[in-house]
Amino acid sequence: MTLPAIIQQNQKKVVATRLKQTYSQLYQAINMAQAQYGDMKNWDVNDNYGTSIDSDNPSKDENMAKVFAEKYLKPYLKYNGTPDTYTLAQKGYNKYITKNGSEHLVLNSQFYIIELVNGVSLFIGYDGSTDTGSYSYPSIYVDINGKTKPNVVGRDLFMFHLDSVKTMRVKPYGYGYNFTRDELIKRCSANSGHNANNLFCTALIFKDGWEIKDDYPW
Repeated sequence: MTLPAIIQQNQKKVVATRLKQTYSQLYQAINMAQAQYGDMKNWDVNDNYGTSIDSDNPSKDENMAKVFAEKYLKPYLKYNGTPDTYTLAQKGYNKYITKNGSEHLVLNSQFYIIELVNGVSLFIGYDGSTDTGSYSYPSIYVDINGKTKPNVVGRDLFMFHLDSVKTMRVKPYGYGYNFTRDELIKRCSANSGHNANNLFCTALIFKDGWEIKDDYPW
Protein backbone atom coordinates (compact mmCIF):
# COMPACT_ATOMS: atom_id res chain seq x y z
CA MET A 1 0.00 0.00 0.00
CA THR A 2 1.38 3.42 -0.98
CA LEU A 3 1.89 6.23 1.52
CA PRO A 4 -0.99 8.35 0.11
CA ALA A 5 -3.30 5.34 0.39
CA ILE A 6 -2.25 4.78 4.00
CA ILE A 7 -2.85 8.45 4.83
CA GLN A 8 -6.29 8.36 3.23
CA GLN A 9 -7.20 5.16 5.06
CA ASN A 10 -6.22 6.78 8.36
CA GLN A 11 -8.27 9.88 7.51
CA LYS A 12 -11.32 7.74 6.86
CA LYS A 13 -10.95 5.99 10.22
CA VAL A 14 -10.71 9.32 12.03
CA VAL A 15 -13.80 10.66 10.25
CA ALA A 16 -15.89 7.56 10.94
CA THR A 17 -14.80 7.42 14.59
CA ARG A 18 -15.55 11.08 15.28
CA LEU A 19 -18.89 10.88 13.50
CA LYS A 20 -19.91 7.86 15.55
CA GLN A 21 -18.78 9.58 18.77
CA THR A 22 -20.78 12.69 17.90
CA TYR A 23 -23.86 10.62 17.16
CA SER A 24 -23.47 8.98 20.57
CA GLN A 25 -23.06 12.35 22.31
CA LEU A 26 -26.18 13.75 20.65
CA TYR A 27 -28.16 10.62 21.40
CA GLN A 28 -27.14 10.75 25.06
CA ALA A 29 -27.93 14.48 25.28
CA ILE A 30 -31.43 13.92 23.92
CA ASN A 31 -31.99 11.05 26.36
CA MET A 32 -30.87 13.21 29.29
CA ALA A 33 -33.15 16.02 28.11
CA GLN A 34 -36.04 13.58 27.94
CA ALA A 35 -35.31 12.47 31.50
CA GLN A 36 -35.73 16.10 32.58
CA TYR A 37 -38.47 17.34 30.23
CA GLY A 38 -40.34 14.20 29.30
CA ASP A 39 -40.88 12.55 25.94
CA MET A 40 -39.59 14.52 22.98
CA LYS A 41 -43.05 14.47 21.40
CA ASN A 42 -44.21 16.87 24.10
CA TRP A 43 -41.34 19.34 23.90
CA ASP A 44 -42.23 22.92 23.12
CA VAL A 45 -39.93 22.98 20.07
CA ASN A 46 -40.21 19.85 17.95
CA ASP A 47 -41.41 18.66 14.57
CA ASN A 48 -45.00 19.60 15.42
CA TYR A 49 -44.07 23.18 16.21
CA GLY A 50 -45.90 24.40 13.12
CA THR A 51 -44.17 27.76 12.67
CA SER A 52 -44.90 28.96 9.16
CA ILE A 53 -42.03 29.44 6.75
CA ASP A 54 -41.65 33.14 6.06
CA SER A 55 -39.02 34.16 3.53
CA ASP A 56 -39.31 37.74 4.79
CA ASN A 57 -38.44 36.73 8.33
CA PRO A 58 -35.54 34.26 8.33
CA SER A 59 -34.94 34.93 12.03
CA LYS A 60 -37.79 32.52 12.82
CA ASP A 61 -35.52 29.64 11.85
CA GLU A 62 -32.64 31.01 13.91
CA ASN A 63 -34.81 31.62 16.97
CA MET A 64 -36.27 28.12 16.88
CA ALA A 65 -32.81 26.61 16.62
CA LYS A 66 -31.57 28.68 19.56
CA VAL A 67 -34.50 27.78 21.79
CA PHE A 68 -34.10 24.11 20.97
CA ALA A 69 -30.31 24.03 21.38
CA GLU A 70 -30.12 26.02 24.61
CA LYS A 71 -32.84 24.06 26.37
CA TYR A 72 -32.40 20.53 25.10
CA LEU A 73 -28.77 20.15 23.93
CA LYS A 74 -26.31 22.65 25.39
CA PRO A 75 -26.76 21.66 29.07
CA TYR A 76 -25.77 18.08 28.26
CA LEU A 77 -22.72 18.71 26.06
CA LYS A 78 -19.13 19.70 26.88
CA TYR A 79 -18.11 22.69 24.81
CA ASN A 80 -15.67 25.58 24.47
CA GLY A 81 -16.51 29.27 24.26
CA THR A 82 -20.02 30.68 24.19
CA PRO A 83 -22.57 28.83 22.05
CA ASP A 84 -24.95 31.20 20.30
CA THR A 85 -26.32 32.21 16.91
CA TYR A 86 -23.53 33.25 14.55
CA THR A 87 -22.72 33.32 10.87
CA LEU A 88 -19.92 30.99 9.82
CA ALA A 89 -17.76 34.04 9.06
CA GLN A 90 -18.27 35.49 12.54
CA LYS A 91 -16.89 32.30 14.07
CA GLY A 92 -13.97 32.03 11.64
CA TYR A 93 -15.25 29.22 9.43
CA ASN A 94 -14.90 29.08 5.66
CA LYS A 95 -17.54 28.18 3.08
CA TYR A 96 -18.41 24.51 2.59
CA ILE A 97 -18.66 22.76 -0.76
CA THR A 98 -20.06 19.54 -2.14
CA LYS A 99 -17.89 16.91 -3.81
CA ASN A 100 -18.41 18.49 -7.22
CA GLY A 101 -17.22 21.87 -5.96
CA SER A 102 -20.60 23.59 -5.61
CA GLU A 103 -21.15 25.82 -2.60
CA HIS A 104 -23.19 24.25 0.17
CA LEU A 105 -22.75 26.49 3.21
CA VAL A 106 -21.53 30.03 2.57
CA LEU A 107 -19.94 32.49 4.95
CA ASN A 108 -23.20 34.27 5.76
CA SER A 109 -24.99 31.02 6.68
CA GLN A 110 -26.30 31.44 10.21
CA PHE A 111 -26.67 28.69 12.82
CA TYR A 112 -26.65 28.13 16.53
CA ILE A 113 -23.03 27.00 16.82
CA ILE A 114 -21.65 24.75 19.56
CA GLU A 115 -17.92 23.96 19.46
CA LEU A 116 -17.33 20.77 21.43
CA VAL A 117 -14.21 20.22 23.53
CA ASN A 118 -13.05 17.40 21.23
CA GLY A 119 -12.77 19.74 18.22
CA VAL A 120 -16.12 18.85 16.63
CA SER A 121 -18.41 21.75 15.66
CA LEU A 122 -22.20 21.59 15.63
CA PHE A 123 -24.24 23.92 13.39
CA ILE A 124 -27.86 23.73 14.54
CA GLY A 125 -30.79 24.94 12.45
CA TYR A 126 -34.30 23.96 11.44
CA ASP A 127 -35.35 22.21 8.26
CA GLY A 128 -38.73 22.82 6.73
CA SER A 129 -40.89 21.98 3.78
CA THR A 130 -42.23 24.50 1.32
CA ASP A 131 -44.87 21.89 0.49
CA THR A 132 -46.31 21.91 4.00
CA GLY A 133 -45.41 25.53 4.72
CA SER A 134 -43.99 24.79 8.15
CA TYR A 135 -40.74 24.04 9.88
CA SER A 136 -40.61 20.42 10.78
CA TYR A 137 -37.50 19.33 12.67
CA PRO A 138 -34.17 20.45 14.10
CA SER A 139 -31.16 19.63 11.97
CA ILE A 140 -27.53 19.46 13.04
CA TYR A 141 -24.55 19.81 10.75
CA VAL A 142 -21.48 18.12 12.19
CA ASP A 143 -18.00 19.28 11.21
CA ILE A 144 -15.79 16.56 12.63
CA ASN A 145 -12.62 18.71 12.58
CA GLY A 146 -13.95 22.21 13.26
CA LYS A 147 -12.33 24.98 11.23
CA THR A 148 -9.79 22.64 9.63
CA LYS A 149 -10.16 21.90 5.90
CA PRO A 150 -11.29 20.34 3.57
CA ASN A 151 -14.80 21.66 4.43
CA VAL A 152 -16.46 19.21 2.04
CA VAL A 153 -19.85 17.54 2.53
CA GLY A 154 -19.26 13.84 3.05
CA ARG A 155 -15.59 14.33 3.94
CA ASP A 156 -15.69 16.36 7.14
CA LEU A 157 -19.23 17.81 7.11
CA PHE A 158 -22.25 15.62 7.83
CA MET A 159 -25.84 16.04 9.00
CA PHE A 160 -28.21 14.57 11.56
CA HIS A 161 -31.93 15.16 12.05
CA LEU A 162 -33.86 15.00 15.29
CA ASP A 163 -37.21 13.33 14.89
CA SER A 164 -39.77 13.13 17.68
CA VAL A 165 -42.07 10.78 15.77
CA LYS A 166 -39.77 7.94 14.72
CA THR A 167 -38.25 5.57 17.26
CA MET A 168 -34.75 6.80 16.39
CA ARG A 169 -34.49 10.11 18.20
CA VAL A 170 -31.33 11.19 16.40
CA LYS A 171 -30.92 9.95 12.85
CA PRO A 172 -28.43 10.44 10.03
CA TYR A 173 -29.66 12.55 7.16
CA GLY A 174 -31.25 10.17 4.66
CA TYR A 175 -31.88 7.37 7.13
CA GLY A 176 -35.41 6.04 6.84
CA TYR A 177 -35.84 6.74 3.12
CA ASN A 178 -35.36 3.03 2.41
CA PHE A 179 -32.60 3.71 -0.10
CA THR A 180 -30.43 0.77 -1.01
CA ARG A 181 -26.72 0.98 -0.33
CA ASP A 182 -26.05 1.48 -4.04
CA GLU A 183 -28.47 4.41 -4.07
CA LEU A 184 -26.74 5.95 -1.08
CA ILE A 185 -23.35 5.57 -2.76
CA LYS A 186 -24.67 7.37 -5.84
CA ARG A 187 -26.08 10.22 -3.77
CA CYS A 188 -22.82 10.46 -1.84
CA SER A 189 -20.74 10.77 -5.01
CA ALA A 190 -19.50 13.84 -6.90
CA ASN A 191 -22.00 13.22 -9.73
CA SER A 192 -25.01 12.85 -7.43
CA GLY A 193 -27.05 15.31 -9.46
CA HIS A 194 -28.20 17.57 -6.63
CA ASN A 195 -26.41 19.95 -4.28
CA ALA A 196 -27.90 18.36 -1.13
CA ASN A 197 -27.38 14.73 -2.09
CA ASN A 198 -23.92 14.46 -0.52
CA LEU A 199 -25.64 14.78 2.86
CA PHE A 200 -26.73 11.17 2.34
CA CYS A 201 -23.11 10.19 3.03
CA THR A 202 -24.04 10.26 6.73
CA ALA A 203 -26.63 7.51 6.22
CA LEU A 204 -24.17 5.49 4.14
CA ILE A 205 -21.56 5.49 6.91
CA PHE A 206 -24.25 4.61 9.45
CA LYS A 207 -25.55 1.79 7.23
CA ASP A 208 -22.00 0.40 6.98
CA GLY A 209 -21.71 0.14 10.77
CA TRP A 210 -19.94 3.47 11.27
CA GLU A 211 -17.21 2.53 8.83
CA ILE A 212 -16.04 4.13 5.61
CA LYS A 213 -15.71 1.24 3.18
CA ASP A 214 -13.31 0.99 0.25
CA ASP A 215 -16.06 1.91 -2.25
CA TYR A 216 -17.14 5.01 -0.31
CA PRO A 217 -17.07 8.03 -2.67
CA TRP A 218 -14.22 9.83 -0.92
